[in-house]
Amino acid sequence: MASSPLRRILPALLLLAACSGLSAQRVSVSEGITLRKDDYYQVLGQVNGIVLMSTDNGYTLEISGFDEKLRTLWKKELELDKRRVQVIGVVPIPSGFTVVYQYSRKGEHFLKTHRYSETGQLRDSATLAMLSNGFNPPDCRMVVSEDRNKALVYFSGKQDRLVVHAISLQAPASLWQTEIVVDAFSFFRQFRSLMVDNTGRMHLLLEKDPRRSREEGYSMELIQFGAGYTGPSVRQITLDNLQGRRLRFTFDDKHGRIACAGLIGERGSDRVNGLFTFFLNPDSEGAFDWQTHPFSREALRKLTGNAEVPAKGIDDIELREMLLREDGGLIVLVEESRRVERSMAGQQFQFGAGGGRFIVDYYFDDILATSIGPDGALDWQEVLAKKQYSQDDDGLYSSFFVMTAPDQLRLLYNDEIALENTVSAYTLDYRGAAERSSVLSTDYQKLKLLFQEAVQTSVYEVIVPSERSGKLKLVRIEF
Repeated sequence: MASSPLRRILPALLLLAACSGLSAQRVSVSEGITLRKDDYYQVLGQVNGIVLMSTDNGYTLEISGFDEKLRTLWKKELELDKRRVQVIGVVPIPSGFTVVYQYSRKGEHFLKTHRYSETGQLRDSATLAMLSNGFNPPDCRMVVSEDRNKALVYFSGKQDRLVVHAISLQAPASLWQTEIVVDAFSFFRQFRSLMVDNTGRMHLLLEKDPRRSREEGYSMELIQFGAGYTGPSVRQITLDNLQGRRLRFTFDDKHGRIACAGLIGERGSDRVNGLFTFFLNPDSEGAFDWQTHPFSREALRKLTGNAEVPAKGIDDIELREMLLREDGGLIVLVEESRRVERSMAGQQFQFGAGGGRFIVDYYFDDILATSIGPDGALDWQEVLAKKQYSQDDDGLYSSFFVMTAPDQLRLLYNDEIALENTVSAYTLDYRGAAERSSVLSTDYQKLKLLFQEAVQTSVYEVIVPSERSGKLKLVRIEF
């Protein structure tokens, strides 16, 4: 997240009138920012009216602040420790933002935070813990609570353990630390999800035996720890005979439970024919119910474009989003997507070849939206048609972004992956009624929007980065 100095960003306010079928939106666009190839940027969000962006190149961390018209207000290279520093994360908080990083000194590696105001003034600094010792620093990752007040910093220690540190972000402090020891632990094979709730409690899900799970259904362990625990609490979760895959988990702080969704298919097949969901109260030792929701015949016909529904389901389906409803239910969004590698002559390869140039085609097509009630019952399913195709871009400009509001969801996406393009949106209400509209045109604006990196900054406002011809621009869309 840090960089070479950014060029001054001047505003280019773009007001789009309702013409050529486009609905009127207010769009603000910054001037182009030059980034080096090793720069990683992140739109952090909006704090007290200031839009924040970080840029990191592995050596320096720079934060920029923009006003409501995306004019540069300030830009600072943050002064962290002069020793070996690795930024773990930058988190916006109600009073500004917090930088979580590690530094090394004489073979010891420490966890530290800096808390800043929204104008980049240092407010607090604290060294929270020693992470490890040895020549190589740990590969730390971080998850943040829904209210952005707590975080877990974790890394794989020795072969059979996971080291976890819980910290406070708004008033920097170490809350607790623990090591989770699991027999024959393999971080990449068994790790499924690590969540932290707003109280700072950890919820870790591990898949017990992936090879056996494929044959007999999923078996997982829920491991919890936090303030007041004398040791990690372990609970078994068994989903008998369920051929689940591509699971997603989240913690519902409002209802105090874990929510899960996944795709299901027949044993021995990669085809998908439905969803399953379950809700788990982590404080209850009782049984819990999981429910399956096969794709309807109408949904399968729309997704495949065939009048005859495939008996064994469909290929190339990914679970993209799982959103919590206010009443404790879920909105699950899956998307048709695939990548195809081919040689210049058009021959397809699964495993690559010894030489020659490959072209990689990316396809991101229809979206299936499913609403699940708080009791696990199916409310509705709706197919949202779209077609996106690109080459050799890792699919960065494809897929969609979801804006949430109390009364609706809005899915934003590029109609085509092209230099001149129309941005469209599907609006979904609580009944599943969908309406498609055009949002804006990028003709003559030199924009190429990355909706996968967008950040919602208010109920009806989103900031989307644009990368084109080596220039980064920030684009604010107000509905």
